[in-house]
Amino acid sequence: MFFNQLASFSGQPACIAEGKAISYQALSSMVEEKVMQLSALAPQGRKLILLQADNDLYTLVIYLAALQASHVLMLVESKLSQDKLEQLIERYQPNLLITGQSIQCLSEKPIIMAEELALLLSTSGSTGSPKQVALSQQNLQANADSICAYLPIKSTGKTITSLPFAYSYGLSVINSHLNAGACIVLNQAPVTAREFWQCFEQEQITSIAGVPHSWQMLLRLGITKKNWPHLSYITQAGGKLDTDTAKQLVDYAQAHNILFYIMYGQTEATARMAYLSPEKVVTKADSIGQAIPGGKLALKSTDGGWIDKANAEGELYYQGQNVMLGYAETQANLAEFKPLEWLATGDLAHRDNDGDFKITGRSKRIIKPFGQRVNLDEVEQKLSTRGYQALCVGNDSQLQVAIVDCENTDALKTELSQWLQLHPSAITVMQVDKVPVNANGKRDYQQLAQMLKQAESAVQEVTQ
Repeated sequence: MFFNQLASFSGQPACIAEGKAISYQALSSMVEEKVMQLSALAPQGRKLILLQADNDLYTLVIYLAALQASHVLMLVESKLSQDKLEQLIERYQPNLLITGQSIQCLSEKPIIMAEELALLLSTSGSTGSPKQVALSQQNLQANADSICAYLPIKSTGKTITSLPFAYSYGLSVINSHLNAGACIVLNQAPVTAREFWQCFEQEQITSIAGVPHSWQMLLRLGITKKNWPHLSYITQAGGKLDTDTAKQLVDYAQAHNILFYIMYGQTEATARMAYLSPEKVVTKADSIGQAIPGGKLALKSTDGGWIDKANAEGELYYQGQNVMLGYAETQANLAEFKPLEWLATGDLAHRDNDGDFKITGRSKRIIKPFGQRVNLDEVEQKLSTRGYQALCVGNDSQLQVAIVDCENTDALKTELSQWLQLHPSAITVMQVDKVPVNANGKRDYQQLAQMLKQAESAVQEVTQ
């Protein structure tokens, strides 16, 4: 396991924290010391530890120590609201709560937990949700091995924490780099901050990871005007890139001899399930490529049968050793898990003649106002090709569109009505200042639904 082999990389730099290089040997010693500290706390044996994670050395040491001592760690954002934190504590009754560098003992009562359980992460797009994805050490190691098999992570490489520690994508960057004996620059500044890029240049970062929202922000800030000879590859996951963003990144990568990897994954698969190799990105940046090494992708039709032919849409399924143990919503769920043979991703996709997969929408992102089937992701993609940033939600009576910088929402509503063959009364278009995103940089559909509800209430108050 990668967390047990730290000392084998000896004097190589494992991480850089607050400008100070920490060798793998030194990190291993810190982890051993923390293992002893955690073991001395009640109850004896395995503990359930709730950790409010930051992109810092202390979080990294606690994380590795918990894995090494076979404790179960629930990772949440350090900025998680107090009410959501209390809700998690009430549901799971953890033994320890770690905030900042403070360890608080909450319960000395032993908890019955499945032997293979190692990590709990919030379900995708719902930071702080009581529903957790349960992962094993084998899940973490399998995904780290797969990522190292297709990404050019070298022991001389150096990445920077551009995503939250408690986000599966951000965590996979850390795991894979530790697995390869590479160096991680622990940074807490957002990617839009001057301090981030000062550190990026000073430390000669060789790779950086981002979600669509972060890449869009960086493009607006003029990242394509910069040339960093030390940057060898960039990665993207956490949602589909819009056409314009993908083209700009492809052009930038080609111009500066940078490898650009588009990836696809879910927390339920410990982060990664598929990747598109750099040589294919130029011609099919709207594809997720093929399964990661050791994994398998397949499509299933609405009648439950497997789809073998090319260019036929179905729900995407994944199989691999990185597939989660299952879900948990309370402490009682931690005792036992039934392994999944296949993970149903909830995404619709098709496979082209080259064997590459393309996501076409969400199986659960379908509404039927007036009986007319509307794919919310297709509407977003249609608006994206027009140059709009838009988010769509809705139900079987109403399509709701939030859009940025639209001069005439009425005209757009008419256009959508004609394109979808849907009566205008079933469409709401609302102008917003920016697309709402969550702590992971993903599009926040829950927040959008609340915004639309508040706007509707405000209109009702004015008209009464």
